Amino acid sequence: MPEADQQLGGTPPIEFASDMQNLVAMIQRFTNQNRDFKFGLHPLFAAMSEWEWMRWAYLHVDHHLRQFGL
Repeated sequence: MPEADQQLGGTPPIEFASDMQNLVAMIQRFTNQNRDFKFGLHPLFAAMSEWEWMRWAYLHVDHHLRQFGL
């Protein structure tokens, strides 16, 4: 998937502290009740409910935070 590949369409890592600030901002935007976007299709799971998106996002972010010992 290009959106998940840092060499194709993903976001290459730049500076860890700055990347973490951007991640926190994205999480806040994603979880805000007054969203400025609509949930689209997940690249692997297709259509998902809001609850499913939130559950998937929690598990996904938790996995990566644990991966980096955060």
